[in-house]
Amino acid sequence: MARIGNARTIADIEFVIDAPSPGSDQSVWTVDGVECSRERHRYNGRSYSFSLEILQLRADAPGAPRWHVVIISELWKFYEAKAEPHKTQHLKVISGKAPDILAWMRHQRNAKLQRVTSRESVGR
Repeated sequence: MARIGNARTIADIEFVIDAPSPGSDQSVWTVDGVECSRERHRYNGRSYSFSLEILQLRADAPGAPRWHVVIISELWKFYEAKAEPHKTQHLKVISGKAPDILAWMRHQRNAKLQRVTSRESVGR
């Protein structure tokens, strides 16, 4: 079985989806036939705060493998704590097969790296 819930896979997916900036009102966008959506929830209390972000990716293109994956990110801050805020991320495959998701992510990562590399070589 393909390992999909690790930090590297989550970071790679976040790299390839070209998410709108956090200050943007845009919460839905498409990357190569995969619909991405992001929801954010926040709470600020007297001594702590937390934020929760739900990032969903759905592949529903005809003729391609269908899948749905969710990345959930939590960030907790305790105002009087000397330590850094605590952040966790989890990836959950809702439907589809992990190898199909990983294949899409690898293809997108390679294409993006090639675009970046070709821009850098043109700029020289």
